[in-house]
Amino acid sequence: MSQNQLFDADRLANKRDYYAELIEGSRWLRREQAAARTAWFQALPIKNKAMVVFEFEMLLKGVVCFGNPLNHPGAQKNAEPAAQRDYSEELSLVRNTLQRIVTTGRLLSASAERATVFHRYLESVIAQDEERFSRVKRSLTQDTPSQSLALLLSTLQNLLEMLEGLTRLVRVPYPLFKGLIQLIELQLHHSVFFNPLAVLEFRTEFDNIQSKRQLELLRGINSDPARRVTAITFLAMSRLLRYLEMIERSTIEEIGLGPMLAWFAVLRSDARALVVFFKRDTAKWMSDGFAKLYEQLPRKEVSAQFARFETEFKLLRPLNELMASLGDQLKLELRKVFEQQLPSIATIENSEQLTKNIALATDTLRTFLQNAVVLLAREFDPNIEGTQIFENFVSLKARSERLRRDIWMFQQVLRAFILKANDAAASRDQWSGLNTFRFVREFVRYFRTMGYQILRYSDYEQFDLFMGLVDRLREGDVLEVQRIPQLVATCEDFQEFLNKTFDAVSKRNELKGVPFDRKEAARTLKLFLAH
Repeated sequence: MSQNQLFDADRLANKRDYYAELIEGSRWLRREQAAARTAWFQALPIKNKAMVVFEFEMLLKGVVCFGNPLNHPGAQKNAEPAAQRDYSEELSLVRNTLQRIVTTGRLLSASAERATVFHRYLESVIAQDEERFSRVKRSLTQDTPSQSLALLLSTLQNLLEMLEGLTRLVRVPYPLFKGLIQLIELQLHHSVFFNPLAVLEFRTEFDNIQSKRQLELLRGINSDPARRVTAITFLAMSRLLRYLEMIERSTIEEIGLGPMLAWFAVLRSDARALVVFFKRDTAKWMSDGFAKLYEQLPRKEVSAQFARFETEFKLLRPLNELMASLGDQLKLELRKVFEQQLPSIATIENSEQLTKNIALATDTLRTFLQNAVVLLAREFDPNIEGTQIFENFVSLKARSERLRRDIWMFQQVLRAFILKANDAAASRDQWSGLNTFRFVREFVRYFRTMGYQILRYSDYEQFDLFMGLVDRLREGDVLEVQRIPQLVATCEDFQEFLNKTFDAVSKRNELKGVPFDRKEAARTLKLFLAH
């Protein structure tokens, strides 16, 4: 792949800076409102203000995301239907989270929130309705971020008081739980300056890429559609990694279970949106951007520029394939974390075990997210290293463990195809062999994205040959009975090579004394086959 035509770090002129646009141009604020919020943030007299604002806004979003049972940990397949469940525990967790949010918000509001509390007190003791109504109306003003924040905190405090009573109920039905979450969501939509409920939207206060190497790479991308897609991917991945950082720097004893689960809920919600972006929107964004470049070109220059457009099309295609594959992988990793590694709320027994589950889950997601960022970066600069982007790049041990697991999964997929294909050849049921070969093709795509990058150079040739064969095979080829024995023989040879590779990886220094977790690998394979 000749990425050099898609990337040139020295050619920065006339390139649209999507990174700056995405973090500076919030879609929900007018220009004067954005300027007012920036001035408010800069004037905050507190330490670590970016982290405090991030926690406040993202926990607000997390509460709303937690209101969707699909964002709760635990397998959904055999879960009790939402309408039949008791949500007493979930409501208590929402209350704990709101308490954390209000405490954090008060660090940001200072005197403005105290003034609002005093005005609310006056409203409660004034006997004349007309004067009281007038005061309430004036308190709803949101001309400044301080007023907006104070109003939001006052409303959340009222909701907390309601929750104190609701959590004493013997049973909380789903409509009551859902109604309370919708009240919170409604208040956020009404907040002029503090509404975090947007998909793939970023904040100038805390959404910034720290890696200088990443920023240089972004600016050097020659293709406008590729630069746009890469900018939003880097920012979205950075946001997910920041969620993990907030989870890891906190303990359940310190912040409570409610806020911890709210962090996971917002992480899962945003990651799902990113899956849709990878699997559907990136292709549309790139095709629309490519079409716009063509439409803007004067008709007389079309012929002269044809070779340039053909080259860019050929270079954008593998980028689109990578994005689609990353979407599949992220979906698989989310299922693994939320259905296998994190327990359901009802089965949480003690904080010590949950802490171990959380550490395992964050390690899994960080490994994937960091590797995904590096893979995307290598589409434009094949020589880039993970340590150039992340100071805490996933360890060699973690990468080798993943490679060993993926090779084992590859073996099982091939073994299943070989057995099915032999049966199909004997029974003339070609469709059975074709259906199983679909998993071989899908796993090759999976492995090319995530496993291939951490192989040793000496192994590349064998993998390249097999992957090339799979890429060339059409469905009709697999259906032809005379081709099945040859295909099976090739798969058997490659399976033997995988056996040797598995043993070689297991003997790496970083894996000495680290047993292979066959059960965990089998659970991951089951998720892959079911996706």
